[in-house]
Amino acid sequence: MLGVSTGRLRAYVKAGLLSPERDEDGELRFSFQDLLLLRTAEGLVSDRLPPRRVRNALVSLRERLPRERPLTGVQLGSLGQHVVVRDDGRAWQADSGQVLFPFSVESGQEPVGRDTTGVVANFERPRKATPAGTPAPEEGLFFGPDGQAVAPTAEDLYQLGCNLEEMAPEAARVAYQKALSIDPNLVEAHINLGRLMHDSGDLPFAEEHYRAALVFRPDDATARFNLGVVLEDRGRLDAALEMYEATVRSVPNHADAHFNAARLYDRQGQYEAALRHLRAYKSLTEA
Repeated sequence: MLGVSTGRLRAYVKAGLLSPERDEDGELRFSFQDLLLLRTAEGLVSDRLPPRRVRNALVSLRERLPRERPLTGVQLGSLGQHVVVRDDGRAWQADSGQVLFPFSVESGQEPVGRDTTGVVANFERPRKATPAGTPAPEEGLFFGPDGQAVAPTAEDLYQLGCNLEEMAPEAARVAYQKALSIDPNLVEAHINLGRLMHDSGDLPFAEEHYRAALVFRPDDATARFNLGVVLEDRGRLDAALEMYEATVRSVPNHADAHFNAARLYDRQGQYEAALRHLRAYKSLTEA
C-alpha cells in the first residue's frame, strides 16, 4: 500500500520505530500510527534523503521526545541533508537537536535560497559563550605555553572552528574565514565553511568553497559529493550527476553518492544507470 520494501520495513522495526503485534497466525500487524509514520518516512526519502539517514534521524528524534509523544505528533520535513522537526512554533534538526530560527526578510524581498532557516542555537542546552581562556576568532589571539598572546596559525583557527560548530556556528564560520585568509589552500576549512553556508541556504557561497577545495585537492570525495548536492539544490542536475559519478569513481563504496545518482538517473528516465547505482547502494547498506 505504501510501496515500502520488506528490507526497509524490517529496518524500521529493528530500530524500534514501529510497534507491530503478532496475530494468531504469527503475522505482524501494524497500527494506523505505524502506517502514518511509514508514509512520512517514505515522503522524506523521496525528498532526496537516503533511507538510512531518515531512519537514523527518526531514532534520534524518538530519544528526544517524551515516550508518550508519538513521532507522528510533530511535523517532519527536510532542509539540506537533515530531517527537520517543526512543533509548537519552533523547528530543530532531528539528528543533532539544533534549533532553527527563521532569518528576518525585509518587506518586498524574496527569501534567499530554497529555505530561509538557519541554525542559531542548540535545543538541548542554552547557547553558551566561548569558554573562558579561549579567544574569540575576531580577537585574532591565542595563548602559548608561557601564557603570552600569540598570533594564531591557520590550523589553530581551523581547529577552533571545528570546536565551535555545534554551539556557535556563526563564530565557527568566522574562524574558518580567518583561517583561509592565512592559508587559502586549507581544504578542510573550505569544505567545512561550504557545509555551514549550505546548511544556512547560501548555496552560491557554498558552491564557491566546495570548488575551491577541489582546486587544491581535485580527488577529495567529500568536496565532490557536497558540490554535487549543492548543484542539485540549485537545479543543475546534469552537473550534480557528474559530481556523484566522479565521487564513486574515486570512492566506490560511497553509498550516499550511489543513492543520489540513482535517484537523478531515475528522474531522467535512464533506468539502466539508475538500477546500477541502486544495486551498488543496496549492497553497501544492507546488513
